[in-house]
Amino acid sequence: MSEILKVEDLWWRYEGRKDWVLRGLDLSVSIGEVVGIIGPSGAGKTTFCLSLVGVIPQRLQGAYRGKVTVDGLDTLRDDLTEISRRLSLVFEDPETQYVMSTVEDEILLALENSMNSREEISERIEWALSAVGLSADFLQRNPLQLSGGEKQRVAIASAIATHPKILVLDEPTSDIDPVGKLEVFESIRSLREELGATVIIVEHETEFLSETADRIIAFSNGRVAFEGTPQNVFSDISSIQQLGISPPHPCRITCALGLKPSLTEGEAERNLTEAIAQGYLKVRKITEERPREPRRGMKELASLDGVHFSYPGGAEALRGVDLKIYEGDFIALVGPNGSGKSTLAKILCGLLNPTAGQVKIEGRPINRFHRRDLAKLVSYVFQNPDHQLFNQTVREEVAFAPRILDLPEAEVRERTSESISAMELNGLEDEHPLFLSKGERRRLALASILSLKPKMLIIDEPTTGQDYRTNSRIMALLRNLNSIGYTILLITHALSIVSTVVDRLLVMYMGRILKDGTPREVLDDDEVVKRARLIVPTAKRIAERLSSYGVSKDVLTVEDLLEQLSP
Repeated sequence: MSEILKVEDLWWRYEGRKDWVLRGLDLSVSIGEVVGIIGPSGAGKTTFCLSLVGVIPQRLQGAYRGKVTVDGLDTLRDDLTEISRRLSLVFEDPETQYVMSTVEDEILLALENSMNSREEISERIEWALSAVGLSADFLQRNPLQLSGGEKQRVAIASAIATHPKILVLDEPTSDIDPVGKLEVFESIRSLREELGATVIIVEHETEFLSETADRIIAFSNGRVAFEGTPQNVFSDISSIQQLGISPPHPCRITCALGLKPSLTEGEAERNLTEAIAQGYLKVRKITEERPREPRRGMKELASLDGVHFSYPGGAEALRGVDLKIYEGDFIALVGPNGSGKSTLAKILCGLLNPTAGQVKIEGRPINRFHRRDLAKLVSYVFQNPDHQLFNQTVREEVAFAPRILDLPEAEVRERTSESISAMELNGLEDEHPLFLSKGERRRLALASILSLKPKMLIIDEPTTGQDYRTNSRIMALLRNLNSIGYTILLITHALSIVSTVVDRLLVMYMGRILKDGTPREVLDDDEVVKRARLIVPTAKRIAERLSSYGVSKDVLTVEDLLEQLSP
């Protein structure tokens, strides 16, 4: 197939930074190809995407060398409008591309210059929304008032509505609920099949890429580290893990047991079943009794009693929430997009006032706290880190919170240094926050709250935009913080990551708490899983299907499953 995109010896360094982000990048993409881009946080993936649409070097300041050609256009010299007619980019942060006040106008903006008929435009808008799992009810809603996952869906709908030749998606599903991820990737496959579109997807979740991409390209330090088919790339477990990337779980399981690498869950199940039946694999009995009850402290830290909340002119986000959080709890709050998770978090830390009901912190009504005193008890890390970053350097950002508490300067410096190290931001102390990758900005937002040392940390989607290695370290850090007394509430869709570390899962659905229990209790409840659009971890689903061979259903992780199987 002929090339539609070519990158030749591309170098880029942002103005004011010492290091090159891209370092002689070379790659090409053929017409109709679906290419998955993987790599650790800070490898240059987002910078690469910006170079494809011409934003780099035409709109951002920095040093540039090399050449990028998009469907015959030179991104250094040709007009950005002309490039954007051929290539649609969905940014890592969807809010950066919203300019209209309704979802309908946002999608319409992309279509007005390419279509004349109102009927044709209406049909295309409806098709685009349906493709990403949204109904016509969203047309008159303000995109900035949607949940994080809904914002991402609208951004993707706007991009695919024009039927672009090339679609570039930078972390397109990071804030979308698990079932929504499946729907979006299905729409990407349909776009390729129906329109012959060329698709480039930057994504950390390799299981989705393994079933969608024709080719995988791994970035490291601004260059292509290696590339190949999903089968070839993901079978090389060692090379993938050295980059801080997690291979697809079916591949991890089968490779660890010496079987043929399996990209899909169904393939892994067949290979494991055959290996057990033939006697190649033996099933070990697990006698250890696993804890079933959430570990809770004795003292109540926060409570919600009959809490309701409605946004002005919007739907009711919370509908009578009753909840108790105890000192020492480690909780994951899960549920579909728009179920009220972020709203609940903002009410818990005093950013929103309930429409009805009562919120108490340490037995005291939350509205009786001074803002500064409340921040010492409960602090919130936003889903979008840009909503809370406003200083000129990383160091100033982390030092800001303890400084406004009038702490001695020596303690401010100590807390700042500790938080920067904990979030692996060493070496970036003098960088402007806006020059960091989104993954780095997420870690910076968390570092800026850690420096407050509150009793309770509420962290909204801490794993999005992070590679597997960083997520593992963040989870280990949070587990350690919990062990020394911090109460932690995570809002997340990453069940396969958090279910191994939290003690308690809260499932939200349509503004209510649908289920409260241990991860295993929740994931064993088929009705809750279905209603809340959860996806049970791959290893647990495989274990359940192998239960007739003696494999325990009491499995959450790949490690749990491998513990029971041996050659």
